[in-house]
Amino acid sequence: DSLGGLSGRASQSGPGAPLGGMAPGMAPGPAVDGCVQNPLFAKLQTALQKLALLEQDPVEASFQIHEAWEENPALFDECPAGVVTALVYLSIAQDKDWKYRLLHRATYMLYSTPGLPNKMVTGRWPMSDRLIRTMYHNSEVMGKQPLKLAEAEVQPRGTAAAQVAGIPGIDEAVDLSLRHRDSVPVHFTRVLFYHFYHQERSPCACRTRSWCLPFWTRHVTNTSVDIWLAARDEQKTLFRMDKSGCLRNTGYGLMTHYFAEPIDLLFVFEINALMHPMGRVIPARRVLLYPTYDLSDDQIANFEELGVSVLPDDAILKPPNPAMRKLLDEATTSRQAKMQRPKDRLVLFPADIKPIKGQLDFLSGLLFEGARRPSAVQRLRGLTIVVAGGCDGNQTYCSEVVSMTQKINAEKLVNIVVADQLKDDELSQLYTASLGVVLHSLIDCNPRAVYEGLVTDTPFFVTESTRLPALVQHLGHITDGDPTMVAERLADFVDLCEAGGFSGRAREFARRHLTEAENYRKLVEWMDHKYLTGKQLDPVIRGEEAMGSFGGGLGAILGGGGAAGGLAGLAGLGGAGAGGLGGLAGLAGMGGGAGGAASAGGGAGFSMREPMRR
Repeated sequence: DSLGGLSGRASQSGPGAPLGGMAPGMAPGPAVDGCVQNPLFAKLQTALQKLALLEQDPVEASFQIHEAWEENPALFDECPAGVVTALVYLSIAQDKDWKYRLLHRATYMLYSTPGLPNKMVTGRWPMSDRLIRTMYHNSEVMGKQPLKLAEAEVQPRGTAAAQVAGIPGIDEAVDLSLRHRDSVPVHFTRVLFYHFYHQERSPCACRTRSWCLPFWTRHVTNTSVDIWLAARDEQKTLFRMDKSGCLRNTGYGLMTHYFAEPIDLLFVFEINALMHPMGRVIPARRVLLYPTYDLSDDQIANFEELGVSVLPDDAILKPPNPAMRKLLDEATTSRQAKMQRPKDRLVLFPADIKPIKGQLDFLSGLLFEGARRPSAVQRLRGLTIVVAGGCDGNQTYCSEVVSMTQKINAEKLVNIVVADQLKDDELSQLYTASLGVVLHSLIDCNPRAVYEGLVTDTPFFVTESTRLPALVQHLGHITDGDPTMVAERLADFVDLCEAGGFSGRAREFARRHLTEAENYRKLVEWMDHKYLTGKQLDPVIRGEEAMGSFGGGLGAILGGGGAAGGLAGLAGLGGAGAGGLGGLAGLAGMGGGAGGAASAGGGAGFSMREPMRR
């Protein structure tokens, strides 16, 4: 599901392709502009030019392009801007759910195709990311309440001292803030961390095994920075940091409210979250993204052009949070005092059981029966592999993993233990006892489990898809993920570990370089640099600005009708929607009151099997 997949899908073509494909036997001729030569796009262009006079319907022409693109994805290669424009105009006539699916697909195309935003700005098509966000906005605000920042007051007043003292983690929060306060001067004053992990039962100290960035943003700055967090729940519950450094539940969520005032910096966790309708309408001056997907350099530059600065997955180190670091250190010290041998003949696979984590592929490579190299499995005799992770919803996959472990255990060569989810202290003991940390991910993003292993002097055995920084790759073994080679490569890794090949190196690296303060300081510095130097997002189109933008800017496309004529036609077409703002911005209101709530994932499962209005 990486963005590259969309670009790849658009390149599919073959003999007899109805639109865009070259007929068999034809010699390649001079390059032609598909936006001009293809009658589908010509029809849409004509409809847009005559939109002011309501002589032609762009929605009908857009529907035909969508149908043709579904049948032959190579149509996108002919005229990318035309396909994106068609999807957005087609969304006008849809119920809210389908509207969001179409806008989601158009957004993916725009972001995933290098150079497309510039072509759309300088070309003939009346489309932009700003217009797409405007259409989202006009539907998202319907039925929701505006959230004014002063209304979400979280600073406790008159709270008894005993109550404050009893808040979990408050001593840690205050101590870190006092030690690191003002170590990073920043120019932004308000930041929202969107779709970040947060444990409400620990409001003052980071206890997730994900990023602690919201807390450290306060620790290295000061109370003048207003810090917000939109959680990962369906309601997108909003938390705001008080002066003590604790994230407090405001009682509001983005499912029922929307920000009515601008935010300096929006930091989004995961590329799919960037496409959430409620996230697309947050009025941020600058947007930062940690994608958790593999983006090409050209795609990263494309995001930057659209006002989104990308922090690549492998650009940072991820030290454990203070509580986990303490458990790991204590477990290591305890084992050194009690055990003569530094490690057991054991490896740990710490990941939720789901297809993208690759447990089944990894385990299938350990079966002796049918193995390409049975001798490699023999070399692993007596090895225990602990699969530590809960079933992440896909019961069929989890059952297949359990079935595979039973087959392997029946051969009595390798012992597989499925341990389900473990407590942090139990996991720490396993890290300390293990020869290595195994991750066989199909898709991953520099997982923190690798760094937790390094703290306990445990090297890693991972796939290239894990995307570790170059600076740590010498502390383990990285493979291409070929299941047929798992046994041989794992045996080589185990032999090297038992011979002391990594002994002491991982723990020394962790001691010197996996310090929270240093790593998060650099990250906040990057945030401020991007805030100052990156491209600012234009706000959504509102009121009279719609007249200026679409009356003047689209005057040529609208047949030279100018502001009055152009806007009259556009307003007429958009008048059917409640809450339309006039001009093309008003078109986004159509169908806004119909349909169910928008799904957070947007275009997942995009299919023409569901009804669509022309």
